[in-house]
Amino acid sequence: MTTMGLLNNMKKLVKKEATATPQQSISEEKQVQAIHVTNGIDPKVIDAMNERMTKIENNLGKMTAELEGQKKSLSDMKNELEGIKENVKMVVSLYELVSRDFNPFMDKTPEEIRGITEELSDQINNLKRLVESAIKDLRELYGVPDIDQVIQMEEKK
Repeated sequence: MTTMGLLNNMKKLVKKEATATPQQSISEEKQVQAIHVTNGIDPKVIDAMNERMTKIENNLGKMTAELEGQKKSLSDMKNELEGIKENVKMVVSLYELVSRDFNPFMDKTPEEIRGITEELSDQINNLKRLVESAIKDLRELYGVPDIDQVIQMEEKK
């Protein structure tokens, strides 16, 4: 039975006693109520209620202290998280700075990449010369005049 339930039962008991004897005087009524209040409730019940209220107060104090500790811990975690966010921002900025010249996650070094690029450029130029030579040979074989040569000859005159 809860504390509030016991108190409600005590109030009902006092009201019943007060309404059962309406002919008594007010002073007698108060005496009867006081007697019934002390006689109607076992002192063990009162002691148990007091003990339970003391335990509740103690637990409330402990919970309040624990709540304050958790608030402080949460605040510390928030500050630590802010520090981590700043570190991540710095690392990303550093990565962007470093990766402007080359991508550090590639297997090749910048010198190797430059060498490959130059080699590809040379191969493309060789292919262009081969195609131009093949077109020139085809024009000579089939008698198609080279317009570029005609223009150059006219410009020289």
